[in-house]
Amino acid sequence: MIETWAGGELAALLSGAATLSRAGNRVAAIATLLSAVGVAPDDLTAHRRLAAAYAVGGDADSARREYDRFVARLEARGSVDAAMIERSYAAVMLAPVVRPRAIAASAVRAHHLTADQSIALRRVGVAVVAIAATIAAMLAAGAQIFASGGSL
Repeated sequence: MIETWAGGELAALLSGAATLSRAGNRVAAIATLLSAVGVAPDDLTAHRRLAAAYAVGGDADSARREYDRFVARLEARGSVDAAMIERSYAAVMLAPVVRPRAIAASAVRAHHLTADQSIALRRVGVAVVAIAATIAAMLAAGAQIFASGGSL
């Protein structure tokens, strides 16, 4: 009964945080997500959304700390593959974006990506990391299946 109540509370908190975020109230969304993490400290969605809310709000340090905290929990539970996936995801998503300010516009065009190109490249990077992590997890699981000698 307690798990059902906690699960319902978590769903309500995540939904409320999404509504607050869409309304532009990032402070309240972060507070709600902090409550969600408190209710379900092992919930991947709550941690990712909290880290994303920090990142979107411009607080990359808090976003990194949130991912680091969650990855440490995964490692402590022995979920090494999941920790590796989350660490890779965070590294790509929270990579610092360098925006030249004092360089002439012509030099920027000649030597730097446009904002759209940077976003597209980051999305490709996320996809590549996700695919690589999925393949690594599949190979790790496959090695266990093949080592057992059992049928697939």
